Amino acid sequence: MKRRHFLSTSAAAGVVGSVSHARNGPKDLRRAGFMGIAKAGKDLPRTAKLKVAGDELRILQFTDIHFFCDRERFGEKADLQTVDDMKRMIENTSPHLLAITGDLWSDNPRGQGQKFFEYALEKITSLGKPWLFNWGNHDRLDDYATAQVTLTEAKNSLYRGGHDGGNYRISINGDDDRQLMELLCLNTTTQGVQAGQERWLTMQKPAASPVLCFLHIPLLQYDTVWQKKLAKGIFKEPVCTYGEDGSAIAKLKRFGDVKACFCGHDHVNDYSGNWDGIEMVYGRATGHAGYGANKLKKGGKLITAKLNDPKKNCTWKTVFADGSDWSPE
Repeated sequence: MKRRHFLSTSAAAGVVGSVSHARNGPKDLRRAGFMGIAKAGKDLPRTAKLKVAGDELRILQFTDIHFFCDRERFGEKADLQTVDDMKRMIENTSPHLLAITGDLWSDNPRGQGQKFFEYALEKITSLGKPWLFNWGNHDRLDDYATAQVTLTEAKNSLYRGGHDGGNYRISINGDDDRQLMELLCLNTTTQGVQAGQERWLTMQKPAASPVLCFLHIPLLQYDTVWQKKLAKGIFKEPVCTYGEDGSAIAKLKRFGDVKACFCGHDHVNDYSGNWDGIEMVYGRATGHAGYGANKLKKGGKLITAKLNDPKKNCTWKTVFADGSDWSPE
């Protein structure tokens, strides 16, 4: 399935509307259905902490899993293949943390999003690892407020976006409970990072340690680094930033020492390039039901950070269920 057909079938199900390219605010984002907060009276935490023994943090990124996509054609076979692949990649890489960067399930046709969400949550929690979650443009529901609570309280979940529109922070601490790194999770809704998310960033206390940022829809600079030949890797489709105008990176730099951003969304791109000191890195699309398998093998992205390195350097490579891996070099 090609991207154009993939999006048109979603639109036919009544889940993808026209996308405005205007910079919008919180009210517009709420209308888009992605700013739902936990129901009144439910006090959810806004930050999470993960303690890591040793001097290395390993994060395994899965993106664009798309459970329930094209079930008429695939049945459950494609989804079960995706789950099996994820289990094998976990066995091969022994990550401390899973990063689920959007499009975990596929839309909300005829109000079935809740069923898709519950299925997806069961599959992710069964993997037995701590995990973070970014909302993707296809993660659609009727009741986001309840989902915020469910996500936060799920087994091994580090999701903390319930009161902040899906935006949150995760502290990575060492054996002595000292913070060594921070993970920043942004909700790119259906339009990329917009004014609401930027405003949230500017309201945050600046990070005291190096930062890795996770989001679903790429920033404009993902396109810039490729067009200016500053990137290496695989480019097989135009960068789909929707309405992001390039201004978010200034807010990220004000937030702290952001080393890299890891996105998904474009299933057949897998490259990285540096822009103004921040690496723009595509995750490898994971779900067999999503488009692109005929162009790019499905897999995951293993991110390795040296926590006791003064520069907090990190590396990444694409990994596959058969134990092989790939990197642009």
